[in-house]
Amino acid sequence: MSKFKLIALDLDGTLLNSRKEISARNLHWIKRAEEAGMIVSFATGRSRFNSEPYWGAVNPGSPMIISNGAEVWRNHRELLARYALPSGEVPKLLTLAREYGVQYWTNGSCGEDGSPLGECLKVGMYDPDLSVIEEIRERVSGWDQFEISSSAANNIEFNRRGVTKASGLAEAAAPLGIKPCEVVAIGDGLNDLAMLQWAGLGVAMENAPGIVKEAADLVTAANDDDGVARVIQSILE
Repeated sequence: MSKFKLIALDLDGTLLNSRKEISARNLHWIKRAEEAGMIVSFATGRSRFNSEPYWGAVNPGSPMIISNGAEVWRNHRELLARYALPSGEVPKLLTLAREYGVQYWTNGSCGEDGSPLGECLKVGMYDPDLSVIEEIRERVSGWDQFEISSSAANNIEFNRRGVTKASGLAEAAAPLGIKPCEVVAIGDGLNDLAMLQWAGLGVAMENAPGIVKEAADLVTAANDDDGVARVIQSILE
Protein backbone atom coordinates (compact mmCIF):
# COMPACT_ATOMS: atom_id res chain seq x y z
CA MET A 1 0.00 0.00 0.00
CA SER A 2 1.26 3.49 -0.86
CA LYS A 3 2.37 5.76 1.96
CA PHE A 4 0.65 8.65 0.21
CA LYS A 5 -2.88 9.60 1.18
CA LEU A 6 -3.58 12.72 -0.92
CA ILE A 7 -2.70 13.71 -4.48
CA ALA A 8 -2.99 17.43 -5.28
CA LEU A 9 -3.25 18.28 -8.97
CA ASP A 10 -2.80 21.58 -10.70
CA LEU A 11 -5.14 21.95 -13.68
CA ASP A 12 -3.76 24.04 -16.56
CA GLY A 13 -0.55 22.61 -17.97
CA THR A 14 -0.77 19.62 -15.62
CA LEU A 15 -3.98 17.59 -15.50
CA LEU A 16 -5.46 19.37 -18.53
CA ASN A 17 -3.97 18.83 -21.95
CA SER A 18 -3.53 21.58 -24.55
CA ARG A 19 -7.20 21.27 -25.47
CA LYS A 20 -8.17 21.92 -21.82
CA GLU A 21 -9.40 18.34 -21.46
CA ILE A 22 -8.77 15.59 -18.93
CA SER A 23 -7.60 12.62 -20.96
CA ALA A 24 -9.18 9.22 -20.57
CA ARG A 25 -5.89 7.85 -19.22
CA ASN A 26 -5.58 10.56 -16.57
CA LEU A 27 -9.20 10.04 -15.56
CA HIS A 28 -8.69 6.28 -15.33
CA TRP A 29 -5.75 6.58 -12.95
CA ILE A 30 -7.49 9.20 -10.81
CA LYS A 31 -10.30 6.68 -10.29
CA ARG A 32 -7.77 3.94 -9.57
CA ALA A 33 -6.17 6.14 -6.89
CA GLU A 34 -9.54 6.80 -5.28
CA GLU A 35 -10.42 3.12 -5.36
CA ALA A 36 -7.16 2.50 -3.50
CA GLY A 37 -8.34 4.84 -0.75
CA MET A 38 -6.42 7.96 -1.75
CA ILE A 39 -7.90 11.45 -1.92
CA VAL A 40 -7.42 13.28 -5.21
CA SER A 41 -7.75 17.04 -4.96
CA PHE A 42 -7.26 20.04 -7.23
CA ALA A 43 -4.93 22.90 -6.34
CA THR A 44 -5.43 25.53 -9.01
CA GLY A 45 -5.03 29.21 -9.71
CA ARG A 46 -8.47 29.17 -11.31
CA SER A 47 -11.54 30.47 -9.52
CA ARG A 48 -14.24 28.07 -8.40
CA PHE A 49 -16.40 29.16 -11.33
CA ASN A 50 -13.65 28.41 -13.88
CA SER A 51 -12.48 25.18 -12.29
CA GLU A 52 -15.82 23.64 -11.34
CA PRO A 53 -16.49 22.13 -14.79
CA TYR A 54 -13.68 19.66 -13.98
CA TRP A 55 -14.68 18.84 -10.40
CA GLY A 56 -16.69 15.83 -11.51
CA ALA A 57 -13.41 14.02 -12.23
CA VAL A 58 -12.83 13.50 -8.51
CA ASN A 59 -14.86 12.41 -5.50
CA PRO A 60 -17.21 15.18 -4.27
CA GLY A 61 -15.88 14.68 -0.75
CA SER A 62 -12.38 15.76 -1.73
CA PRO A 63 -11.02 19.15 -0.67
CA MET A 64 -10.30 21.83 -3.27
CA ILE A 65 -7.66 24.56 -3.27
CA ILE A 66 -8.81 27.49 -5.41
CA SER A 67 -7.30 30.81 -6.59
CA ASN A 68 -3.77 29.82 -5.49
CA GLY A 69 -4.98 29.01 -1.99
CA ALA A 70 -7.26 32.00 -1.45
CA GLU A 71 -10.19 29.60 -1.10
CA VAL A 72 -9.97 26.25 0.67
CA TRP A 73 -12.98 23.97 0.28
CA ARG A 74 -13.36 21.14 2.81
CA ASN A 75 -15.32 19.30 0.12
CA HIS A 76 -17.24 20.36 -2.99
CA ARG A 77 -19.97 22.09 -0.97
CA GLU A 78 -18.41 23.30 2.29
CA LEU A 79 -16.04 26.27 2.38
CA LEU A 80 -13.28 25.87 4.96
CA ALA A 81 -11.46 29.21 4.57
CA ARG A 82 -11.25 32.27 2.35
CA TYR A 83 -8.37 34.76 2.22
CA ALA A 84 -9.22 37.88 0.24
CA LEU A 85 -6.80 40.58 -0.78
CA PRO A 86 -6.92 43.66 1.48
CA SER A 87 -9.68 45.69 -0.16
CA GLY A 88 -7.72 48.93 0.02
CA GLU A 89 -4.82 47.44 -1.93
CA VAL A 90 -6.75 46.08 -4.91
CA PRO A 91 -7.22 49.50 -6.60
CA LYS A 92 -3.43 49.98 -6.55
CA LEU A 93 -2.96 46.81 -8.56
CA LEU A 94 -5.65 47.68 -11.09
CA THR A 95 -4.27 51.19 -11.48
CA LEU A 96 -0.85 49.68 -12.17
CA ALA A 97 -2.33 47.36 -14.80
CA ARG A 98 -3.91 50.31 -16.58
CA GLU A 99 -0.68 52.29 -16.35
CA TYR A 100 1.14 49.55 -18.27
CA GLY A 101 -1.79 48.82 -20.57
CA VAL A 102 -1.79 45.10 -19.75
CA GLN A 103 -4.77 42.79 -19.63
CA TYR A 104 -5.95 41.99 -16.12
CA TRP A 105 -8.53 39.89 -14.33
CA THR A 106 -9.76 39.20 -10.82
CA ASN A 107 -10.98 36.14 -8.96
CA GLY A 108 -13.82 36.93 -6.59
CA SER A 109 -15.92 40.06 -6.56
CA CYS A 110 -14.54 43.51 -7.13
CA GLY A 111 -15.49 46.40 -9.32
CA GLU A 112 -13.55 47.71 -12.29
CA ASP A 113 -12.05 50.34 -9.99
CA GLY A 114 -11.16 47.72 -7.39
CA SER A 115 -14.06 48.65 -5.15
CA PRO A 116 -15.09 45.71 -2.92
CA LEU A 117 -18.38 44.37 -4.25
CA GLY A 118 -17.53 41.28 -2.25
CA GLU A 119 -14.13 39.71 -1.70
CA CYS A 120 -11.36 39.93 -4.28
CA LEU A 121 -9.27 36.77 -3.98
CA LYS A 122 -6.66 37.27 -6.68
CA VAL A 123 -5.57 39.79 -9.29
CA GLY A 124 -3.82 38.57 -12.44
CA MET A 125 -2.13 40.47 -15.26
CA TYR A 126 -1.05 39.37 -18.73
CA ASP A 127 1.09 40.81 -21.49
CA PRO A 128 2.92 39.12 -24.38
CA ASP A 129 5.97 41.30 -23.65
CA LEU A 130 7.81 39.44 -20.89
CA SER A 131 9.87 42.52 -20.04
CA VAL A 132 6.66 44.35 -19.10
CA ILE A 133 5.61 41.51 -16.80
CA GLU A 134 9.06 41.48 -15.19
CA GLU A 135 8.97 45.25 -14.63
CA ILE A 136 5.58 44.94 -12.93
CA ARG A 137 6.95 42.11 -10.78
CA GLU A 138 9.88 44.24 -9.67
CA ARG A 139 7.69 47.20 -8.81
CA VAL A 140 5.13 45.26 -6.82
CA SER A 141 7.83 43.22 -5.07
CA GLY A 142 9.11 46.50 -3.71
CA TRP A 143 5.74 47.15 -2.05
CA ASP A 144 6.19 43.97 0.04
CA GLN A 145 2.41 43.57 0.37
CA PHE A 146 1.43 40.58 -1.79
CA GLU A 147 2.22 36.97 -2.53
CA ILE A 148 3.45 37.10 -6.13
CA SER A 149 3.41 34.13 -8.49
CA SER A 150 2.49 33.19 -12.05
CA SER A 151 0.86 30.34 -13.91
CA ALA A 152 2.57 31.13 -17.23
CA ALA A 153 5.64 33.03 -18.38
CA ASN A 154 3.62 35.97 -19.66
CA ASN A 155 1.40 36.52 -16.63
CA ILE A 156 1.71 37.53 -13.00
CA GLU A 157 -0.67 36.84 -10.13
CA PHE A 158 -1.17 38.56 -6.77
CA ASN A 159 -2.65 37.02 -3.65
CA ARG A 160 -2.82 38.04 -0.03
CA ARG A 161 0.59 37.83 1.65
CA GLY A 162 1.24 34.25 2.82
CA VAL A 163 -1.48 32.70 0.65
CA THR A 164 -0.18 29.93 -1.61
CA LYS A 165 -1.26 26.53 -2.82
CA ALA A 166 0.94 25.12 -0.06
CA SER A 167 -0.85 27.05 2.66
CA GLY A 168 -4.18 25.93 1.23
CA LEU A 169 -3.13 22.28 1.10
CA ALA A 170 -1.83 22.43 4.65
CA GLU A 171 -5.16 23.80 5.85
CA ALA A 172 -7.15 21.19 3.92
CA ALA A 173 -4.95 18.28 5.01
CA ALA A 174 -4.82 19.08 8.72
CA PRO A 175 -8.45 18.15 9.59
CA LEU A 176 -7.96 14.89 7.69
CA GLY A 177 -4.91 13.98 9.75
CA ILE A 178 -2.74 13.98 6.63
CA LYS A 179 0.91 15.01 7.00
CA PRO A 180 2.94 16.78 4.29
CA CYS A 181 5.01 13.60 3.83
CA GLU A 182 1.79 11.81 2.83
CA VAL A 183 0.96 14.27 0.03
CA VAL A 184 1.88 14.14 -3.66
CA ALA A 185 1.69 17.50 -5.44
CA ILE A 186 1.92 17.78 -9.22
CA GLY A 187 2.23 21.06 -11.13
CA ASP A 188 3.93 23.05 -13.85
CA GLY A 189 3.92 26.73 -12.87
CA LEU A 190 5.67 29.13 -10.53
CA ASN A 191 2.45 29.23 -8.51
CA ASP A 192 3.03 25.49 -7.89
CA LEU A 193 6.53 25.90 -6.44
CA ALA A 194 5.45 26.28 -2.83
CA MET A 195 3.28 23.16 -2.84
CA LEU A 196 5.89 21.06 -4.66
CA GLN A 197 8.39 21.96 -1.96
CA TRP A 198 5.86 21.44 0.86
CA ALA A 199 4.61 18.01 -0.24
CA GLY A 200 6.33 14.73 0.54
CA LEU A 201 6.62 14.16 -3.20
CA GLY A 202 6.69 17.20 -5.45
CA VAL A 203 6.35 16.38 -9.15
CA ALA A 204 6.95 18.80 -12.02
CA MET A 205 5.62 18.34 -15.53
CA GLU A 206 8.08 18.08 -18.40
CA ASN A 207 6.49 21.22 -19.84
CA ALA A 208 7.28 23.19 -16.67
CA PRO A 209 10.00 25.88 -16.66
CA GLY A 210 13.45 24.91 -15.43
CA ILE A 211 13.10 26.55 -12.02
CA VAL A 212 10.05 24.39 -11.26
CA LYS A 213 11.68 21.17 -12.43
CA GLU A 214 14.79 21.91 -10.39
CA ALA A 215 12.68 22.37 -7.24
CA ALA A 216 10.76 19.11 -7.73
CA ASP A 217 11.61 15.65 -6.46
CA LEU A 218 10.56 14.11 -9.75
CA VAL A 219 9.81 15.19 -13.32
CA THR A 220 7.06 13.39 -15.19
CA ALA A 221 5.92 13.49 -18.81
CA ALA A 222 4.24 16.58 -20.28
CA ASN A 223 0.55 17.37 -19.89
CA ASP A 224 -0.08 16.23 -23.47
CA ASP A 225 1.56 12.90 -22.68
CA ASP A 226 -0.50 11.96 -19.58
CA GLY A 227 2.18 12.87 -17.07
CA VAL A 228 -0.32 12.80 -14.19
CA ALA A 229 -1.45 9.26 -15.05
CA ARG A 230 2.17 8.08 -15.18
CA VAL A 231 2.85 9.38 -11.66
CA ILE A 232 -0.28 7.85 -10.16
CA GLN A 233 0.38 4.54 -11.90
CA SER A 234 3.94 4.44 -10.52
CA ILE A 235 2.65 5.13 -6.99
CA LEU A 236 0.01 2.43 -7.13
CA GLU A 237 2.10 -0.23 -8.86
